[in-house]
Amino acid sequence: MSIDKQHWMDVLPADPYTVMAAGYLHNFHRQVLTMLYQPIIGSQALSLYMTLWSECEQTDLNPNTLTHHSLMLGMKSNLKSIYEQRLILEGIGLLKVYEGFENSTKKLLYELQSPLDPHSFFEDPILNIFLFKTIGKTQYQRTKNFFSRQAFSKEGFREISRSFDSVFQTITIEQLNEIQQSTDLTTPNESRILQENQPLKISVKMEEFDYDLFLDGLSDSFVPKRSFTLEVKETILKLAFLYGINPIQMKTIVMRSLNEENKINIETLRLEARDWYQFQHHEALPTIVEKVQPIQHRQMVKEQPSTQEEKLIHCFETISPRQYLKEISGGAEPSEADLKIIEEIMVDQKLLPGVANVLIDYVMIRLDKKLSRNYVIKIASHWARKGVTTVKQAMELARKEFEETKQSATAAKARSSNRRNKSIRTEIVPDWLQSPNTTNDSNDSQNAPAPSKTKNDSSIDEERKRLEKELEMFKNKKKR
Repeated sequence: MSIDKQHWMDVLPADPYTVMAAGYLHNFHRQVLTMLYQPIIGSQALSLYMTLWSECEQTDLNPNTLTHHSLMLGMKSNLKSIYEQRLILEGIGLLKVYEGFENSTKKLLYELQSPLDPHSFFEDPILNIFLFKTIGKTQYQRTKNFFSRQAFSKEGFREISRSFDSVFQTITIEQLNEIQQSTDLTTPNESRILQENQPLKISVKMEEFDYDLFLDGLSDSFVPKRSFTLEVKETILKLAFLYGINPIQMKTIVMRSLNEENKINIETLRLEARDWYQFQHHEALPTIVEKVQPIQHRQMVKEQPSTQEEKLIHCFETISPRQYLKEISGGAEPSEADLKIIEEIMVDQKLLPGVANVLIDYVMIRLDKKLSRNYVIKIASHWARKGVTTVKQAMELARKEFEETKQSATAAKARSSNRRNKSIRTEIVPDWLQSPNTTNDSNDSQNAPAPSKTKNDSSIDEERKRLEKELEMFKNKKKR
């Protein structure tokens, strides 16, 4: 279901919510969020996180239940936009949402998750690549250097730190019994002590990746099943999502990642997947234009396309915008400018890949196989406001726009034709620019016999000759 249809079904302005933090949030997290997460999630999603963080701090001091209407006023934003940014925070692992009912009234609990520490962030195959692609090589290296510290070797040193019992004295049995009987050591059920929670890593389900097919293609003698730990499986799914690797291709990549003990080395697996992708795409790294239409927004999933339109829908749903640009260009690689336009509308306007394919096709037809940035963005923003998320919706809207444009052009042509009929002045047009019918009409008019001159025409000619003669005589006098 599309976001446009879901947001009012999932949340209403009057719905109350409570904010809490899963662990302790501190100032260093702000730097991580701003420098590492913001380039990927955008400033609006970060603004929502920071707003909820601020409300969380206020709730700790003065517990209070807020409504989404107050959140809309505080952020000066509409509910649909807040809902979309909330989904982004959920997807990247910064927010968990719980739903409950109290006296038949729906209530939401927002649990803020701590961001990954810089080391875990740069080790994550998806976040690491997306950050690099977003901010570029120079800024990426500068950011990585900011969070790096000079390594210090402990070689040649031995540890001489003291233990607890060698520094502190123990307490007596009587003191211990007295303290244990006191209720001051227990924490009330309604309270909790702040602690550092384990940051929530991003999860990828990858429903279109057939994990069972992938395992069936591997022989247990080559890769033991015990090698596929939870961490390995998560890494495989993330790499399949990031690089668009199918189960058959992933099998070869995993085989190359085995070490001497026939165990899968995760770092080698990441490097092998990246090398495979760069070999396939001429040293490029993946971008959002490589993605295809998500399963939940496809029409031709279980159905077999039969009509020409259904086949076209299936094509738009199963091909990435980059590949589609390449196909309609006869196999030539798309230009960086064209790819930047498509990536811009997919990021800023949040158009899905299948919808972007329809937009590409529509603009190519209208502008003689050219992509005009202003024209593309104009249509993309309109489609985004209309909440277009499926290929069929995009095709129907494109047809409607085409018919309206065609009717407007016909009406404008008719008005222009009427004005030309009333006008005395005629525009000189070269023959090559005229249509064949227009050229023939012009030749016929030139070959037609001239109408006979009336008496008025004769008198005008005589008067003109007389004036010319007087003018000639006047010139001769001046010469003398």
